[in-house]
Amino acid sequence: MTEHRPPDRRLVRIGAIAGIAGSLLAMVGNLLHPQTPTGDPLGVAEAIAGSAIWMPVHLTIVFGLILMLGGLVAIYDAITAEPARALARLGYIAAVCGITVGLVLVILDGLSAKHLADAAVVAPPDGRAVALGLVVVEESINFALVGLFNILFAGVTFILFGLAVVRSRAYPAILGWVVVVAGAGSIIVGVVQGYLGESTGLTQTLTIIFPTVITAWVVLMGVLLLRRTRRDPGPGEPPYREDGLRSRPDRDEVDEAPAPTRAPRPERDRGESAEHWAVDGGRR
Repeated sequence: MTEHRPPDRRLVRIGAIAGIAGSLLAMVGNLLHPQTPTGDPLGVAEAIAGSAIWMPVHLTIVFGLILMLGGLVAIYDAITAEPARALARLGYIAAVCGITVGLVLVILDGLSAKHLADAAVVAPPDGRAVALGLVVVEESINFALVGLFNILFAGVTFILFGLAVVRSRAYPAILGWVVVVAGAGSIIVGVVQGYLGESTGLTQTLTIIFPTVITAWVVLMGVLLLRRTRRDPGPGEPPYREDGLRSRPDRDEVDEAPAPTRAPRPERDRGESAEHWAVDGGRR
């Protein structure tokens, strides 16, 4: 297995802490997200307008996603063996793209939808249909983006990171497979949401279960990374491998130490006495 440079201990520590904090924020925000009715534009507008936590919850998710990216950077940097590192690199690229989509989605859903809903519920009767139409348009855009977010970030990103963890052999394989399953389920949910343009009872339940599994996984990986960085060697000591053990060269890579040689015997003066030569055994 090809090894890359040892991970940056400070980067891994900071990223792990950011990942833990961000995952907890995103988990809380997702669990507290108010539910809206399906197929009822007026009900959707009233639910959004009447929610006192709508904006704070979405801003919590925004900060959570930003910090979660730091955790995924730490996981990527901590995996040094190929082919696991290649999978983690692809996961990191997918994470950057997916979180970009997620930030746009959450800001639209948290801020734009709130303003449109507030305007719709106080609109005069002759203008309410237009106001509710804008709410419907905004919701349609949201579901298109949430479908892409579930496919790209919750799905592809964590399938790749899960496979990287499995192939690295540095962590229990079950830890990687759990998030692979959650990622695959998120892709299915994303396709259904994007195709239907609205939530169903099943997708609402699954968008609670799978994100909770994913955020809990990032928290657990962050804790494991912090524990491993505490065992890092000091200056001058050999670097740690990605499994937390100090690297040891293979037997065939170790240069054999040269055999010890005796110091050369000093040449004796040709004029030494015969008695002196006799003591030395007659050897030069």
